[in-house]
Amino acid sequence: MLVVEVLESAGDIPDPYVRAVTYARIGEELARKGHPLYKRAFLSAFESLTSIDDPFKMLKALLSIGVSLGRARIKAYRKVFARVFSESRDLSPLQRDELLKTASLALLTLGDVGEAITFAVEISDAKLRQSTLVSLVRGISRSLEVNPIKTAYRLRKIRLALEYITDEPYRSKALLELSKALVALGSYEGAFSAVREMGSREWARQAFKELAFRLSELGVIERYVDSFTALTEELSEKFGENFISELSTALALAGRGKLAVHLLRKLGDESLFERVALDLLDKNPSAIGDFLSALNEGESSRVGKALMNRILEEPTPEKRELVNTIARFARSEEVWAKVARFYILTGDVESARRIGLALQSPRLRSVVMADVAHHYLKRGDVEKAIDTALEVRDRRFASLLMSEILIKALHEELKGLENGKAQVAGGKARKQA
Repeated sequence: MLVVEVLESAGDIPDPYVRAVTYARIGEELARKGHPLYKRAFLSAFESLTSIDDPFKMLKALLSIGVSLGRARIKAYRKVFARVFSESRDLSPLQRDELLKTASLALLTLGDVGEAITFAVEISDAKLRQSTLVSLVRGISRSLEVNPIKTAYRLRKIRLALEYITDEPYRSKALLELSKALVALGSYEGAFSAVREMGSREWARQAFKELAFRLSELGVIERYVDSFTALTEELSEKFGENFISELSTALALAGRGKLAVHLLRKLGDESLFERVALDLLDKNPSAIGDFLSALNEGESSRVGKALMNRILEEPTPEKRELVNTIARFARSEEVWAKVARFYILTGDVESARRIGLALQSPRLRSVVMADVAHHYLKRGDVEKAIDTALEVRDRRFASLLMSEILIKALHEELKGLENGKAQVAGGKARKQA
């Protein structure tokens, strides 16, 4: 179909709103291709507006024409948007707000961020106004260019938008977008400042984690330990919550276990080591080994016990590799005793016995070997149960255990004899019958 025929056919569209929008889209396509009939298409679009009786629909159509002009890089689009802005004052607040939001986001896509903010700040509904401004900040942040002049201009526009975003969580959402943009530009201290301004605990936590992950990915996080520590203290004071564990978990998950431990030691709160380790257990158990390897003997013992206590709540064979990792790094007999318990609960009694034999603590050795002996006895292996009981170094404990094993073995033996007699008696009765 020839271009002229397309234009003539568009004139047959009965709905004037659809007709105006269609003409505008045709004009946009023609202008992009450099076809001279683009002017005729846009003029027809404007002419169609006169047939639209509803002022709101007319301005929506006018806005569509402006967007098509802008996409076609025809500067007259600015006059169209100015007309929409002016004539929208006669609409109801709800209709005007909807139109202003649409226009604002459209201007953002056209790269006219200054005008986009002008439209957004005129929205009367506070929530809609601020959510629209957040969308603008997000869009501007993602469009920052390497060109330092444009970057500086757009950063100023983001700051301008932030002046109108006063409520939470909108302001924190916008600051999160700003912090991500600043990281992308290499302005890391600026990103720290953006997070510092946040007033929402949840969004501050998210921004905090994202900043840690991103700097870790970029390989520069070690240079900003002091900045992270200072930010942690400020946010903790502001929100009454210890953000250091959030950061340490993020670092450990990013493969920076040593740095995570370094930060935790600065605070001197030993319980945080356990909290971070348990977070890792929930989120990514494979990161636990790197974290444990950075701990000293006392720290690893406390952390190992906490981890094993959690694992023993639901012991499964699939956790064996993790348990082996804990046993390797947490060089504590109390931890090893818990590891032995895990082996018993998952059916590997022999591994538990080997751990028990290696333990030097009479108390722990007695506990483990008694556990092993009981399981041998359950399986009917009385000889192994007795041999294991003899390995218990505490004489009184060993004596009690041996007594228990012998009595239970005798009980099982007598029970077997009774069953045998019952079977013999039953056989005789059947024969007599």
